[in-house]
Amino acid sequence: MKIFISGNPRSGKTSLVKKLIQEFGIENFYGFYTEEIKKDKKRVGFRIVTTWGDEKILASVDIKTNYRVGKYYVIKENIDYVSEYFLKNIDKKKIIIVDEIGRMEFYSEKFKELVNFILKEDLNLIAVIHRNYLHLVPNYIWLEIGEWWDVYKKIKNALEKYISYGKSMG
Repeated sequence: MKIFISGNPRSGKTSLVKKLIQEFGIENFYGFYTEEIKKDKKRVGFRIVTTWGDEKILASVDIKTNYRVGKYYVIKENIDYVSEYFLKNIDKKKIIIVDEIGRMEFYSEKFKELVNFILKEDLNLIAVIHRNYLHLVPNYIWLEIGEWWDVYKKIKNALEKYISYGKSMG
């Protein structure tokens, strides 16, 4: 089972991933998702939240680095750390979560290794992929604003079968 989710900004991709983790329990997942960092109701960066308990800043408007996407400076060493830990400690029996495969993350060679690994291996995977990288995957679900609940229910049904029966769904 490999599910790739894409869509425009604010369509609910990360919210969908977080809801699935909440619904089925973090113990069934291995990976990470990203969250917005807000200050005075304005987005000032992004944080990586892992299923193994680490949190790292992915990007910030306040921490200057050599890597930049829009107004955000990317903290490459944090992506390196998470990607390296991910690969060294992966639990293939769990549902793998990667949010997001995107430009910020691709500054990291270790993240590129991670993406190559998850694309090649026979894993149960849910990954959010930026619309500019859809050419990397064989198929995907496009999440439109307003369709969040329908997509969530479809993925939830697939996960219920997987978790209940413990079978790979190919």
